Amino acid sequence: MKIEIESKKLVKPSAPTADHLRKLKISLIDQLQPPVYVGIIFFYSSKTDVPDPSFVPISERFRLLEKALAETLTFFYPLAGRYVKEKCLLECDDQGVELMEAKADGTLDQFLHRETDPDDVLGHLATQPHQMDQIGSPLVVVQMTKFTCGGMAVGLRVSHRIADMHTISSFLSMWAMACRGSIQTANHPCFDVSSILPPRDLPKLEPPAKLMLGAKYVVKRFVFDNQSILKLKAIARSGGFNSKREPSRVELVTALVSIALLKIAKLRNGQSKPFLISHTVNLRGRTDLLWHDNLGGNVYTMVNGKSTAEVTELGLHGLVGLVRDAITTLLAKLPNAIDGEDLGDMVTNSVGQFQEELRKGDTDVLIFTSWCRFPLYQVNLGWGEPEFVSSLCTSFDSVILMDHKKGGDDNGVEAWVSLTEEDMDLFRQQDDILEYASHK
Repeated sequence: MKIEIESKKLVKPSAPTADHLRKLKISLIDQLQPPVYVGIIFFYSSKTDVPDPSFVPISERFRLLEKALAETLTFFYPLAGRYVKEKCLLECDDQGVELMEAKADGTLDQFLHRETDPDDVLGHLATQPHQMDQIGSPLVVVQMTKFTCGGMAVGLRVSHRIADMHTISSFLSMWAMACRGSIQTANHPCFDVSSILPPRDLPKLEPPAKLMLGAKYVVKRFVFDNQSILKLKAIARSGGFNSKREPSRVELVTALVSIALLKIAKLRNGQSKPFLISHTVNLRGRTDLLWHDNLGGNVYTMVNGKSTAEVTELGLHGLVGLVRDAITTLLAKLPNAIDGEDLGDMVTNSVGQFQEELRKGDTDVLIFTSWCRFPLYQVNLGWGEPEFVSSLCTSFDSVILMDHKKGGDDNGVEAWVSLTEEDMDLFRQQDDILEYASHK
Protein backbone atom coordinates (compact mmCIF):
# COMPACT_ATOMS: atom_id res chain seq x y z
CA MET A 1 0.00 0.00 0.00
CA LYS A 2 1.39 3.39 -0.99
CA ILE A 3 1.04 6.46 1.25
CA GLU A 4 1.39 9.88 -0.38
CA ILE A 5 1.81 13.14 1.55
CA GLU A 6 -0.49 15.79 0.06
CA SER A 7 0.12 18.78 2.30
CA LYS A 8 2.25 19.84 5.25
CA LYS A 9 1.96 22.85 7.54
CA LEU A 10 2.80 24.14 11.01
CA VAL A 11 -0.13 24.60 13.38
CA LYS A 12 0.37 27.20 16.11
CA PRO A 13 -1.64 27.67 19.31
CA SER A 14 -4.85 29.60 18.64
CA ALA A 15 -3.78 32.16 21.29
CA PRO A 16 -0.17 33.28 21.80
CA THR A 17 1.68 31.87 24.80
CA ALA A 18 2.14 34.39 27.61
CA ASP A 19 5.60 35.96 27.88
CA HIS A 20 6.27 34.51 31.35
CA LEU A 21 5.68 30.95 30.02
CA ARG A 22 7.92 31.18 26.96
CA LYS A 23 11.05 29.70 28.53
CA LEU A 24 10.48 26.37 30.24
CA LYS A 25 13.26 24.44 31.93
CA ILE A 26 12.97 20.72 31.31
CA SER A 27 12.92 18.49 34.39
CA LEU A 28 15.52 15.97 35.48
CA ILE A 29 13.31 13.16 34.16
CA ASP A 30 12.95 14.94 30.79
CA GLN A 31 16.73 15.31 30.71
CA LEU A 32 17.21 11.55 31.16
CA GLN A 33 15.05 10.63 28.16
CA PRO A 34 16.61 9.18 25.00
CA PRO A 35 16.30 11.27 21.80
CA VAL A 36 13.38 9.28 20.39
CA TYR A 37 9.81 9.97 19.33
CA VAL A 38 6.91 8.02 20.81
CA GLY A 39 4.61 6.83 18.01
CA ILE A 40 0.94 5.89 18.04
CA ILE A 41 -1.73 5.55 15.32
CA PHE A 42 -5.54 5.59 15.59
CA PHE A 43 -7.63 3.92 12.88
CA TYR A 44 -11.22 5.06 12.23
CA SER A 45 -13.77 3.34 10.00
CA SER A 46 -15.88 5.14 7.40
CA LYS A 47 -19.12 4.56 9.30
CA THR A 48 -21.64 7.36 8.93
CA ASP A 49 -24.32 6.23 11.38
CA VAL A 50 -22.69 7.38 14.61
CA PRO A 51 -25.55 8.49 16.95
CA ASP A 52 -23.77 11.71 17.92
CA PRO A 53 -24.99 15.22 17.06
CA SER A 54 -21.36 16.36 16.82
CA PHE A 55 -20.53 13.77 14.10
CA VAL A 56 -18.25 15.31 11.46
CA PRO A 57 -18.51 14.39 7.75
CA ILE A 58 -15.33 13.24 5.98
CA SER A 59 -14.96 16.40 3.89
CA GLU A 60 -14.65 18.59 7.00
CA ARG A 61 -12.38 16.46 9.16
CA PHE A 62 -8.95 17.84 8.27
CA ARG A 63 -10.13 21.42 8.82
CA LEU A 64 -11.66 20.42 12.15
CA LEU A 65 -8.51 18.57 13.30
CA GLU A 66 -6.40 21.63 12.51
CA LYS A 67 -8.70 24.06 14.33
CA ALA A 68 -9.07 21.81 17.39
CA LEU A 69 -5.31 21.15 17.44
CA ALA A 70 -4.62 24.90 17.58
CA GLU A 71 -7.07 25.26 20.48
CA THR A 72 -5.49 22.35 22.37
CA LEU A 73 -1.96 23.71 21.91
CA THR A 74 -2.99 26.82 23.82
CA PHE A 75 -3.00 24.58 26.93
CA PHE A 76 -0.22 22.21 25.81
CA TYR A 77 1.95 25.10 24.65
CA PRO A 78 5.36 23.36 25.22
CA LEU A 79 4.47 20.87 22.46
CA ALA A 80 4.44 23.73 19.95
CA GLY A 81 7.87 24.94 21.04
CA ARG A 82 11.42 23.86 20.26
CA TYR A 83 14.06 22.14 22.42
CA VAL A 84 17.43 23.79 23.09
CA LYS A 85 19.65 20.96 24.25
CA GLU A 86 22.61 23.06 25.42
CA LYS A 87 20.38 25.01 27.82
CA CYS A 88 18.07 22.16 28.92
CA LEU A 89 15.32 24.50 27.83
CA LEU A 90 12.10 24.51 25.87
CA GLU A 91 11.56 27.68 23.86
CA CYS A 92 7.76 27.91 24.00
CA ASP A 93 7.67 30.36 21.11
CA ASP A 94 4.64 28.93 19.29
CA GLN A 95 6.59 27.74 16.24
CA GLY A 96 4.00 25.01 15.95
CA VAL A 97 3.25 21.32 15.54
CA GLU A 98 3.73 19.79 12.10
CA LEU A 99 0.42 18.64 10.57
CA MET A 100 0.36 16.54 7.42
CA GLU A 101 -2.46 15.35 5.20
CA ALA A 102 -1.91 12.13 3.26
CA LYS A 103 -3.79 9.57 1.19
CA ALA A 104 -3.46 5.81 0.86
CA ASP A 105 -4.16 3.88 -2.33
CA GLY A 106 -5.94 1.08 -0.45
CA THR A 107 -8.73 0.48 2.04
CA LEU A 108 -8.65 0.34 5.82
CA ASP A 109 -9.91 -3.26 5.72
CA GLN A 110 -6.93 -4.27 3.59
CA PHE A 111 -4.66 -3.05 6.36
CA LEU A 112 -6.65 -4.39 9.30
CA HIS A 113 -7.11 -7.82 7.67
CA ARG A 114 -3.41 -7.99 6.79
CA GLU A 115 -3.91 -8.01 3.03
CA THR A 116 -0.95 -5.64 3.03
CA ASP A 117 2.19 -6.01 5.17
CA PRO A 118 1.80 -3.78 8.28
CA ASP A 119 5.59 -3.42 8.52
CA ASP A 120 5.57 -1.68 5.14
CA VAL A 121 2.73 0.68 6.09
CA LEU A 122 2.83 1.63 9.79
CA GLY A 123 5.88 3.87 9.63
CA HIS A 124 4.37 5.81 6.71
CA LEU A 125 1.18 6.55 8.65
CA ALA A 126 3.08 8.49 11.34
CA THR A 127 6.06 10.16 9.69
CA GLN A 128 9.03 10.80 11.96
CA PRO A 129 11.23 13.93 11.77
CA HIS A 130 14.66 13.23 10.31
CA GLN A 131 16.50 14.90 13.17
CA MET A 132 15.84 14.50 16.86
CA ASP A 133 17.00 16.89 19.60
CA GLN A 134 18.08 19.35 16.90
CA ILE A 135 17.24 23.05 17.09
CA GLY A 136 14.24 23.72 14.89
CA SER A 137 12.92 20.15 14.84
CA PRO A 138 9.19 19.98 15.65
CA LEU A 139 8.44 18.21 18.92
CA VAL A 140 5.17 16.78 17.60
CA VAL A 141 4.17 15.54 14.14
CA VAL A 142 0.54 14.70 13.36
CA GLN A 143 -0.48 12.90 10.16
CA MET A 144 -4.02 12.34 8.92
CA THR A 145 -4.27 9.68 6.19
CA LYS A 146 -7.42 8.99 4.18
CA PHE A 147 -8.09 5.51 2.82
CA THR A 148 -10.01 4.96 -0.42
CA CYS A 149 -12.95 3.54 1.55
CA GLY A 150 -13.40 6.72 3.57
CA GLY A 151 -11.63 5.30 6.60
CA MET A 152 -8.92 7.30 8.26
CA ALA A 153 -5.70 6.96 10.25
CA VAL A 154 -4.46 9.65 12.61
CA GLY A 155 -0.81 9.11 13.52
CA LEU A 156 1.34 10.98 16.03
CA ARG A 157 5.01 11.20 16.80
CA VAL A 158 5.82 13.01 20.05
CA SER A 159 9.32 13.70 21.31
CA HIS A 160 10.01 11.70 24.46
CA ARG A 161 12.07 14.66 25.60
CA ILE A 162 8.87 16.51 26.53
CA ALA A 163 6.18 13.90 27.18
CA ASP A 164 5.45 10.46 28.59
CA MET A 165 2.36 8.46 27.62
CA HIS A 166 0.33 10.01 30.45
CA THR A 167 0.95 13.47 28.97
CA ILE A 168 0.33 12.24 25.42
CA SER A 169 -2.94 10.59 26.49
CA SER A 170 -4.06 13.80 28.24
CA PHE A 171 -3.22 15.78 25.11
CA LEU A 172 -5.21 13.38 22.95
CA SER A 173 -8.19 13.52 25.31
CA MET A 174 -8.26 17.32 25.22
CA TRP A 175 -7.81 17.37 21.43
CA ALA A 176 -10.75 14.98 21.09
CA MET A 177 -12.86 17.21 23.35
CA ALA A 178 -11.91 20.24 21.24
CA CYS A 179 -13.01 18.38 18.10
CA ARG A 180 -16.38 17.72 19.72
CA GLY A 181 -16.78 21.28 21.00
CA SER A 182 -16.36 20.56 24.71
CA ILE A 183 -12.78 21.70 25.44
CA GLN A 184 -14.05 24.13 28.07
CA THR A 185 -14.72 21.17 30.41
CA ALA A 186 -11.24 19.63 30.02
CA ASN A 187 -8.68 19.44 32.82
CA HIS A 188 -5.72 21.69 32.13
CA PRO A 189 -2.12 20.39 32.33
CA CYS A 190 0.53 21.87 34.60
CA PHE A 191 4.11 22.03 33.27
CA ASP A 192 5.91 22.65 36.53
CA VAL A 193 7.91 19.48 37.24
CA SER A 194 11.27 21.27 36.86
CA SER A 195 10.50 23.34 39.98
CA ILE A 196 10.61 20.09 41.95
CA LEU A 197 13.08 18.09 39.84
CA PRO A 198 15.39 20.61 38.11
CA PRO A 199 17.92 19.36 35.53
CA ARG A 200 21.36 18.33 36.78
CA ASP A 201 24.91 18.39 35.50
CA LEU A 202 24.98 14.75 34.42
CA PRO A 203 27.85 12.84 32.83
CA LYS A 204 27.44 12.21 29.12
CA LEU A 205 26.63 8.57 28.42
CA GLU A 206 27.32 7.04 25.03
CA PRO A 207 24.56 4.80 23.64
CA PRO A 208 25.32 1.10 24.16
CA ALA A 209 26.99 -0.58 21.20
CA LYS A 210 23.97 -2.85 20.83
CA LEU A 211 21.82 0.16 19.93
CA MET A 212 24.27 1.42 17.31
CA LEU A 213 24.38 -1.55 14.97
CA GLY A 214 21.76 -0.25 12.54
CA ALA A 215 20.02 -3.64 12.38
CA LYS A 216 16.61 -3.78 10.74
CA TYR A 217 13.87 -3.95 13.34
CA VAL A 218 10.29 -5.11 12.92
CA VAL A 219 7.28 -4.86 15.21
CA LYS A 220 4.63 -7.55 15.66
CA ARG A 221 1.48 -7.64 17.75
CA PHE A 222 0.82 -10.63 20.01
CA VAL A 223 -2.63 -10.80 21.63
CA PHE A 224 -3.20 -12.45 25.00
CA ASP A 225 -6.98 -12.64 25.35
CA ASN A 226 -8.91 -12.91 28.60
CA GLN A 227 -8.92 -16.72 28.53
CA SER A 228 -5.13 -16.79 28.18
CA ILE A 229 -4.78 -14.34 31.08
CA LEU A 230 -6.93 -16.58 33.29
CA LYS A 231 -4.82 -19.63 32.38
CA LEU A 232 -1.60 -17.78 33.17
CA LYS A 233 -3.00 -16.70 36.53
CA ALA A 234 -3.73 -20.32 37.38
CA ILE A 235 -0.21 -21.37 36.36
CA ALA A 236 1.36 -18.64 38.51
CA ARG A 237 -0.76 -19.67 41.50
CA SER A 238 0.00 -23.37 41.10
CA GLY A 239 3.70 -22.59 40.73
CA GLY A 240 3.84 -20.98 44.13
CA PHE A 241 3.00 -17.30 43.63
CA ASN A 242 1.52 -16.46 47.01
CA SER A 243 0.07 -13.01 47.53
CA LYS A 244 -3.22 -11.58 48.73
CA ARG A 245 -3.34 -9.58 45.50
CA GLU A 246 -3.64 -11.67 42.36
CA PRO A 247 -1.00 -11.26 39.66
CA SER A 248 -2.04 -8.53 37.26
CA ARG A 249 -2.41 -9.10 33.53
CA VAL A 250 0.57 -6.77 32.93
CA GLU A 251 2.75 -8.77 35.34
CA LEU A 252 1.69 -12.07 33.75
CA VAL A 253 2.31 -11.01 30.15
CA THR A 254 5.60 -9.36 31.14
CA ALA A 255 6.71 -12.63 32.74
CA LEU A 256 5.67 -14.86 29.83
CA VAL A 257 7.22 -12.61 27.17
CA SER A 258 10.39 -12.36 29.28
CA ILE A 259 10.70 -16.15 29.35
CA ALA A 260 10.54 -16.25 25.55
CA LEU A 261 13.02 -13.39 25.13
CA LEU A 262 15.50 -14.92 27.58
CA LYS A 263 15.36 -18.27 25.77
CA ILE A 264 16.21 -16.44 22.55
CA ALA A 265 19.07 -14.62 24.29
CA LYS A 266 20.47 -17.96 25.50
CA LEU A 267 20.36 -19.33 21.95
CA ARG A 268 22.13 -16.22 20.68
CA ASN A 269 24.77 -16.08 23.46
CA GLY A 270 25.34 -19.81 23.80
CA GLN A 271 24.76 -19.55 27.55
CA SER A 272 22.50 -17.93 30.12
CA LYS A 273 23.44 -14.53 31.53
CA PRO A 274 22.06 -12.54 34.45
CA PHE A 275 19.01 -10.59 33.34
CA LEU A 276 17.22 -7.39 34.21
CA ILE A 277 13.55 -6.66 33.53
CA SER A 278 12.86 -2.95 33.32
CA HIS A 279 9.35 -1.48 33.57
CA THR A 280 8.02 2.05 33.93
CA VAL A 281 6.00 3.43 36.86
CA ASN A 282 3.98 6.64 36.84
CA LEU A 283 5.06 8.92 39.71
CA ARG A 284 1.98 11.15 39.73
CA GLY A 285 0.15 10.84 43.03
CA ARG A 286 2.78 8.46 44.46
CA THR A 287 4.41 11.19 46.54
CA ASP A 288 3.24 14.51 47.95
CA LEU A 289 5.95 16.17 45.86
CA LEU A 290 4.16 15.14 42.65
CA TRP A 291 0.54 15.10 43.77
CA HIS A 292 -1.01 16.71 40.67
CA ASP A 293 -2.45 14.07 38.30
CA ASN A 294 -2.29 16.54 35.39
CA LEU A 295 1.44 17.21 35.61
CA GLY A 296 2.76 17.45 32.05
CA GLY A 297 6.09 16.23 30.73
CA ASN A 298 7.83 13.04 31.83
CA VAL A 299 6.73 12.07 35.35
CA TYR A 300 7.74 8.43 35.64
CA THR A 301 10.70 6.32 36.57
CA MET A 302 12.13 2.96 35.62
CA VAL A 303 11.81 -0.03 37.89
CA ASN A 304 14.37 -2.79 37.55
CA GLY A 305 14.15 -6.40 38.67
CA LYS A 306 17.46 -8.29 38.34
CA SER A 307 18.20 -11.98 38.76
CA THR A 308 21.11 -14.36 38.20
CA ALA A 309 18.88 -17.46 38.30
CA GLU A 310 18.03 -19.59 35.30
CA VAL A 311 14.70 -18.44 33.90
CA THR A 312 13.52 -22.08 33.68
CA GLU A 313 14.13 -22.42 37.43
CA LEU A 314 12.21 -19.25 38.25
CA GLY A 315 9.25 -20.13 36.07
CA LEU A 316 6.28 -17.88 35.41
CA HIS A 317 5.49 -17.40 39.11
CA GLY A 318 9.09 -16.46 39.90
CA LEU A 319 9.22 -13.79 37.21
CA VAL A 320 5.85 -12.38 38.26
CA GLY A 321 7.23 -12.14 41.79
CA LEU A 322 10.42 -10.45 40.55
CA VAL A 323 8.44 -7.73 38.76
CA ARG A 324 5.99 -7.34 41.67
CA ASP A 325 8.78 -7.02 44.25
CA ALA A 326 10.65 -4.40 42.22
CA ILE A 327 7.55 -2.22 41.84
CA THR A 328 6.41 -2.71 45.45
CA THR A 329 9.85 -1.77 46.79
CA LEU A 330 9.90 1.46 44.79
CA LEU A 331 6.34 2.43 45.74
CA ALA A 332 7.19 1.95 49.42
CA LYS A 333 10.16 4.33 49.13
CA LEU A 334 8.47 7.16 47.24
CA PRO A 335 6.37 8.60 50.11
CA ASN A 336 9.58 8.89 52.15
CA ALA A 337 11.23 11.30 49.69
CA ILE A 338 11.74 14.45 51.77
CA ASP A 339 12.40 16.86 48.90
CA GLY A 340 13.08 17.08 45.17
CA GLU A 341 16.75 16.24 45.59
CA ASP A 342 15.91 13.04 47.45
CA LEU A 343 13.31 12.07 44.83
CA GLY A 344 15.74 12.96 42.04
CA ASP A 345 18.34 10.62 43.55
CA MET A 346 15.82 7.77 43.45
CA VAL A 347 15.10 8.44 39.78
CA THR A 348 18.74 8.80 38.71
CA ASN A 349 19.77 5.68 40.64
CA SER A 350 17.10 3.60 38.91
CA VAL A 351 17.89 4.96 35.44
CA GLY A 352 21.60 4.72 36.18
CA GLN A 353 21.35 1.02 37.00
CA PHE A 354 19.47 0.40 33.75
CA GLN A 355 21.97 2.37 31.65
CA GLU A 356 24.99 0.76 33.33
CA GLU A 357 23.67 -2.77 32.70
CA LEU A 358 23.06 -1.88 29.05
CA ARG A 359 26.54 -0.38 28.71
CA LYS A 360 28.41 -3.30 30.28
CA GLY A 361 26.66 -5.84 28.07
CA ASP A 362 27.06 -8.80 30.44
CA THR A 363 23.37 -8.76 31.43
CA ASP A 364 20.33 -9.40 29.24
CA VAL A 365 18.21 -6.25 29.59
CA LEU A 366 14.49 -6.49 28.75
CA ILE A 367 12.64 -3.20 28.25
CA PHE A 368 8.88 -3.07 28.93
CA THR A 369 6.41 -0.17 28.90
CA SER A 370 2.73 -0.48 29.79
CA TRP A 371 0.11 1.70 28.09
CA CYS A 372 -2.70 -0.34 29.63
CA ARG A 373 -5.56 1.62 31.21
CA PHE A 374 -4.87 4.77 29.22
CA PRO A 375 -8.15 5.70 27.47
CA LEU A 376 -6.71 5.35 23.97
CA TYR A 377 -9.81 3.62 22.61
CA GLN A 378 -11.91 6.60 23.75
CA VAL A 379 -10.17 9.14 21.50
CA ASN A 380 -13.28 10.27 19.59
CA LEU A 381 -12.27 13.09 17.25
CA GLY A 382 -15.83 13.65 16.11
CA TRP A 383 -16.54 10.52 14.08
CA GLY A 384 -16.68 7.76 16.66
CA GLU A 385 -14.12 5.84 18.68
CA PRO A 386 -11.18 4.15 16.91
CA GLU A 387 -11.55 0.66 15.50
CA PHE A 388 -7.92 -0.07 16.27
CA VAL A 389 -4.94 1.57 18.00
CA SER A 390 -1.39 0.75 17.01
CA SER A 391 2.03 1.26 18.52
CA LEU A 392 5.05 1.66 16.24
CA CYS A 393 8.38 -0.07 15.82
CA THR A 394 11.34 1.06 17.95
CA SER A 395 14.97 0.83 16.85
CA PHE A 396 15.91 -1.36 19.83
CA ASP A 397 14.55 -4.46 21.59
CA SER A 398 11.42 -3.41 23.46
CA VAL A 399 7.88 -4.43 24.40
CA ILE A 400 4.89 -2.09 24.69
CA LEU A 401 1.81 -3.50 26.41
CA MET A 402 -1.63 -2.15 25.45
CA ASP A 403 -5.25 -2.95 26.21
CA HIS A 404 -6.86 -5.41 23.80
CA LYS A 405 -10.33 -4.29 22.78
CA LYS A 406 -12.43 -6.65 20.72
CA GLY A 407 -16.06 -7.55 21.28
CA GLY A 408 -16.63 -8.38 24.91
CA ASP A 409 -12.94 -9.05 25.63
CA ASP A 410 -11.81 -5.98 27.58
CA ASN A 411 -9.29 -7.72 29.83
CA GLY A 412 -6.82 -8.92 27.23
CA VAL A 413 -3.36 -7.50 26.59
CA GLU A 414 -1.56 -6.78 23.34
CA ALA A 415 2.22 -7.06 23.38
CA TRP A 416 3.79 -4.94 20.63
CA VAL A 417 7.24 -6.51 20.36
CA SER A 418 10.10 -4.80 18.50
CA LEU A 419 13.00 -7.11 17.62
CA THR A 420 15.47 -7.69 14.84
CA GLU A 421 14.04 -9.79 12.01
CA GLU A 422 16.15 -12.79 13.05
CA ASP A 423 15.08 -12.63 16.70
CA MET A 424 11.44 -12.07 15.74
CA ASP A 425 11.44 -15.34 13.76
CA LEU A 426 12.70 -17.12 16.88
CA PHE A 427 10.24 -15.33 19.18
CA ARG A 428 7.22 -16.40 17.13
CA GLN A 429 8.34 -20.03 17.39
CA GLN A 430 8.59 -20.11 21.20
CA ASP A 431 6.20 -22.68 22.70
CA ASP A 432 4.72 -20.33 25.29
CA ILE A 433 4.00 -17.67 22.67
CA LEU A 434 2.40 -20.22 20.36
CA GLU A 435 0.24 -21.57 23.20
CA TYR A 436 -1.00 -18.40 24.84
CA ALA A 437 -0.84 -15.63 22.22
CA SER A 438 -2.30 -15.11 18.80
CA HIS A 439 -0.01 -13.34 16.38
CA LYS A 440 -1.64 -10.51 14.47
